Parts: sequence; structure tokens; C-alpha cells
Amino acid sequence: MLNHDIELICNGLLCLGALTGFVYSLVRFFKPRKALYLKMVGCALGCMFIERLYGFVQYLVVGDLTQSFQIGTFGTIGCYLFILSANYGAIDSLMDDGSAEIRKYRLAALAAPLVMLAAAIVILFSPSLPGRKITCVIEELFVGASAYYSLKHLIISRKYADFLTELKLFHLISLLLAAGTTVENLMWCYQVKVQALWYIPYAILLTAMLTLAPFLYKGVRKWNA
Repeated sequence: MLNHDIELICNGLLCLGALTGFVYSLVRFFKPRKALYLKMVGCALGCMFIERLYGFVQYLVVGDLTQSFQIGTFGTIGCYLFILSANYGAIDSLMDDGSAEIRKYRLAALAAPLVMLAAAIVILFSPSLPGRKITCVIEELFVGASAYYSLKHLIISRKYADFLTELKLFHLISLLLAAGTTVENLMWCYQVKVQALWYIPYAILLTAMLTLAPFLYKGVRKWNA
């Protein structure tokens, strides 16, 4: 694990990245007549900001994160629940009518939640405290459910959902966000002590936080071009 000062800086950067993404969403998405889909993604970034703010304050005040369930967990769950709700409730029914033609994409998209499920099982065998393991497993269930629709909408052919073509980068970034969360959970539970390895999930998460909303906005603007 990173030493305290570096961990504090990294968590501060993640907090700032999530705040930047959330503020961008507030400016671009939270306006009259803007689609609910956009606002839900903005709320996801807001939840991520709350989770990262909690972590930053914990490091600042206590010097470490608790190894059991903590309030920040609700931020992570809320983030992926909003992304899941946006993709499933607002978009999925428009491109998947339940026909056999779409079945191959539904099956292929199962790869994402299966990876998260495998990660959850691996976490259960980690040396971390039971509270921490259960917390991370719960998070992975929501991450996996969200990642299913992100992957499905990323890989589906333009033939069935032409309007989704402009959102491919957004869904790719959503998957990166999910991957970063999963890798971070694994490293937490296995108490990885190689400092350089911690920069990998942090870099993935920071990149996703900063680019998720802009790529979504760019894709939606092309719908009206």
C-alpha cells in the first residue's frame, strides 16, 4: 500500500477528478429539457465524488480507511446504480426488443458481470477483514450489473442501434471506471504493498472520472447535429 502522504495526495486527486466531472455534468446536463439519461450519469459522478471525498477526509483526519463497511460505500453503489438505471431504463429497451437476433450480444455482454463475479469470489478468499470483504463483494455486484449494459451497448451492431454509435466512447469509459473500481477492491483486500501498482487503478479511475461526462456530452451533441 502507498505511504500516508502519497495516499493522501492520490485520494485528493481522485476527489478533485470526481468533483470536476460532477461540476461539468451540472453545467452541461442539469438544464431544462435535458434528457433524464444525462442527469442520471451526472448523479453517478456526484455519488463518486461523495465516496472519494469521504476517503480523502478519512485519510486527512484518521490517517487510513476503515477496513469494514463505511459511508463511502454508498457513494460507490450509488454511482453504478445510476449508470445501470440510465442504460437499462432509458436506452436498453430502445435497442433490444428481446429478439433472437440480439441474443449473441446479450450473451457476449455477460463477460463483464462474470469478471466482476470472479473478482468477488477471489475477494472472499483474501486475507482482509470480513467487513471489508463483504463491502467489496457488495460493490462488485453493482459494478457487474452496470458493466453488463455498458458492454452490451458498446458491442452491439449499428444495424440494431444506430443512435448508440455516438456513445461508444462513453460506454468504453464506463467500463474503464468499473475496471478501476474492481482492481482497487482486489488490491485493497489483498493488501498489496508494491506502491507502483497502486498507480494503475488510480490512473484508470482518474481518467474515467474526467472523461466520462465530456464523452457523453460529445456523443449526445452528435444526435442533434
